[in-house]
Order: sequence, then C-alpha cells, then structure tokens
Amino acid sequence: SLGLKWENVFLDTDAPHLSVQTAWHTEHNRPIISTNLKTRAARRNIPIPKPLLDHLTEKKKAATSEFVVANSDGNPLSETQWQRLWKYVVTRTTKERTYTRYKKDGTKEVHTVAPVLGEKASHNGKVVYTMDFVPTPHQLRHTYITNLLLAGVDVKTVQYLAGHEHARITLDIYAHLTYNRPEDLKQKIDSAFGYSQI
Repeated sequence: SLGLKWENVFLDTDAPHLSVQTAWHTEHNRPIISTNLKTRAARRNIPIPKPLLDHLTEKKKAATSEFVVANSDGNPLSETQWQRLWKYVVTRTTKERTYTRYKKDGTKEVHTVAPVLGEKASHNGKVVYTMDFVPTPHQLRHTYITNLLLAGVDVKTVQYLAGHEHARITLDIYAHLTYNRPEDLKQKIDSAFGYSQI
C-alpha cells in the first residue's frame, strides 16, 4: 500500500477499487517500488469501503504526487519516514511512556506519562488516547480479514482479497473465526441431527 500509485486507484467507477500492482520495501532506508510481488496472488483488485472511498476522493483532489502515500517531495517513504508516520498512530495509545528533559543546568528530569483512554494529550490537544493496546501495521491486515470473515464473506473471496496464494493459508490462520462459534453453529448442528426449529 505504501507503493500504491494514484493510477491504480479507481474511485469513479461503479465498483471503486485499488488495483495492487506494486510493492514497497526498503533497502538501506531507501524506498524500493517493485512490480515483482511476493506471490502471483498478491496482484489483485480490492474493493474500497465507503469511509475509505470518501477519504481517498478528497486526498486525490489535492494530490501532487503519483503516490497515494508520499513524503513532502512526492516520493515514496523511506523506512525512517514510515516509522515516523506510524508514531502518529502509536501516540494515541494508553501505553505508559517516559520522557527525559534536560534542565538549563544540564541535569536530567524524567517524566512518566500514564495516558487515560478518552483523554486528550496534555502536550497536544489534537491527540486523543483512543487505543488501549499498541497496534502494529500487520494488525490492520488481520482486522480487515477478520471483519470480512465475521461478516460472512466466503473463504475463497477472503483468500483473494488477502492475497493469500492458497485458501489453506486463510483457513489455517482464521478458521477459529468461522468454525468455532457455537452461537453460529447451533442451528447447523441441530439440523445435521434431524432437529429443526420452525
């Protein structure tokens, strides 16, 4: 997604989608955008949900770079720039953190901040502590896939959207979501043993 170009973002169609054709990684902190994806399955079209569609539509109007996520020069992000960007997310967590400040006389002063969920940060009123866990970028992917499965999207479709080469991968990782929910299975089990509620 960090290597996504606007030419692969189709917003004004009946089925708005992202066409994944490139991948981003870094070597020695320099961004590398490649058309060589990890697997054949990684090349795919992903429908855009409405809230993201609205955000991307506004962002595209003001875009000056060919990349959807770009640095101030319009180039893809370096590893350092990506990590700095991700800190804007992590700073909204309730994780306790320690800061060191130096006084005018050169002595260190250590401050520990214990954020409270729902409160604004004292150093920046725009930051609200909204997460009681520290997220990772990969958790966004897991959340996406989990929400698809819990919404009843079939495994083969989720496999495609996730870019998994085989449905087995999707099932091995996420089977507990689709096959281990007693509340969803009760009616099927009753039906399998000749009992049906009318």
